[in-house]
Amino acid sequence: MVFLFAIAIVDVERHARDFMEAAKKLQLYFIGLQREDQPTKVEMLIKEIATVEEELKMKSEIIKNQERLIQGWRKDLSDQLVKHNTELERV
Repeated sequence: MVFLFAIAIVDVERHARDFMEAAKKLQLYFIGLQREDQPTKVEMLIKEIATVEEELKMKSEIIKNQERLIQGWRKDLSDQLVKHNTELERV
C-alpha cells in the first residue's frame, strides 16, 4: 500500500512539473505576441516622419495663402495711394 502511495505522489509531482513547464512555455508565447504587437523603433520613426511631413505640408499651404493675402493687400494699398495722390493733385 505504501508503495502505491509513493507511486501516486511521484506521478502527481511529475504531472505538476509538466503542467508548470507548459504554463511557462505558454506565458513566453503570449509575451512574444505582445512584443510583436508593439511597433519597432523604425516603424515609430517612419510614422513620426510622416506626421511631421504632413504638418509641414499644411503649414506650407498656410504660408502660401498668407503670401497671397499680402500681395492682395499690397495691390489695394498701392491703388489707394494712387487715388490719394490724384486727389491731392486736384486740391
